[in-house]
Amino acid sequence: MLSVVSNHSNAPHVRFLELTPKLNSFNRWIPPQQTRRGSPLLSLLSNRLILDYTAPYLPASARLNLASTNRAFRALVLNTIGVFRHLDLSCISAAQLDTEAAEQRGDDRSDVDADEYLTEDDFYSGPLRSIFSSLKRHHLLGDVQTLILDGLSVTAELCHEIILDPAYNVRVLSLRGAKNLNERKLCRSLQYACRPTRPEGTPRLKALYYFGAPENAAEPQQSKNGRRQQLVKSSEDDWYHAKGRMTAGSLSEEWAATLVDCFGIIAFDTVACKGPRHLNSPAYGKIEASHLVTPMGAPHDTQWAVACYSLPACAGCGVAPEGLTTHAGTPLSQLPALSPPPVLSSSLRACTTPSPSVTGGKSPSFVPRCYDCIRDRYCDGCHKWWCEDCYTPPTAPVFHRTLSTTDVVIVSPDGDAWIEQHEQGADSGLAPKPKARINRSCWECGNHCHDCIEHTQRTCVGCRGGYCVSHNEGSTSTHCDWCASRGPRGRFIRQH
Repeated sequence: MLSVVSNHSNAPHVRFLELTPKLNSFNRWIPPQQTRRGSPLLSLLSNRLILDYTAPYLPASARLNLASTNRAFRALVLNTIGVFRHLDLSCISAAQLDTEAAEQRGDDRSDVDADEYLTEDDFYSGPLRSIFSSLKRHHLLGDVQTLILDGLSVTAELCHEIILDPAYNVRVLSLRGAKNLNERKLCRSLQYACRPTRPEGTPRLKALYYFGAPENAAEPQQSKNGRRQQLVKSSEDDWYHAKGRMTAGSLSEEWAATLVDCFGIIAFDTVACKGPRHLNSPAYGKIEASHLVTPMGAPHDTQWAVACYSLPACAGCGVAPEGLTTHAGTPLSQLPALSPPPVLSSSLRACTTPSPSVTGGKSPSFVPRCYDCIRDRYCDGCHKWWCEDCYTPPTAPVFHRTLSTTDVVIVSPDGDAWIEQHEQGADSGLAPKPKARINRSCWECGNHCHDCIEHTQRTCVGCRGGYCVSHNEGSTSTHCDWCASRGPRGRFIRQH
């Protein structure tokens, strides 16, 4: 090997130039030994910024496989805080409950003694409890802040521990499509966690996803009713970007009271309805009862309700009696958590902030309401609706403020009294009912406004019958499916 050294003995820069390659005994070139300085992947992941942005996108199994590579990777994965901050167990086979194997084990006589003390909670939450026990042994359970349990077998007792047990540090919990979950017990646990006498700094949970559909849910079968796919298919920033029904399936009555009790403490992927019919509405008592389809104080009326629809501003006045919900003017804890759950952060701000690509730099807004508050006011086709100040449906009850001169008060011997009204044309004091803006011309289309009906409903020139061009398969713009499939001769026979 030839080398060139500076002539000055005390020169600070001494360079060795390798002009001849290294050869072994077989006269073959030996590549530089870079592995002595560590793996390039290990050096890359040792950067905390790169690790924090990479680990949440890796499945839990991939992170564990990386830890089993060698001691250096094991120390990096298991000893670095934040590697298991985002944990998605919905796609892990070990977290699935194998009901068939459990039934076969129950038929085995040898396992009767072993299953004698097995409770219902231990049976349905066994796979998840096993995973949590393993994480606790490796001191990783406290690092999990975003926990995704969509579609898994989760019991209310396990949710109670996740919410209240100090061993857990879960900030964002997703239970969309969870199985074997007792909703009433879960609601009681949430109400207990948000009680006024709770300890300071509790609960740690800040966002709960339950009412929407999970991202990995199977696509529903294609049906004639296109609205069914819209109910279960979630998109980015649902409440701001998409309009229509946001929740799928029926909800128990306890959820409405739970949303009110947890208001400002825990954010859900929906909110409580603030229509004028409910006590928590800023417009409660300010709207005349005659403008409501269901009058306030009715026996079947409830104090609270879950908002199932995301609506734009009123098509008549451009606002709403309770006001518009905007991201800029509403506290974060009072906004709905947007789907999907955030990956790179477990904060409430990340759960409730819409992406700039969807908002376009503007301040988006929406009106959350339940079905009873938009009954006979909402169009399922174009999502237009009219508020109580702009439109009174014909189905709204008629209330008489004062007695007319022709009204007769009748008192029965038992003490009951009622008013017998006698109408006399224009002197009756009753305003004529307004024309309906929402009609149901097609059973599968739902309630549509007049503009949508003009685009979807046609009158067959052959049989003079009405049909829907969206759901009447085989129809044309001029003939229904029956007349179009039989040609000119069939149309002539049908007419005569």
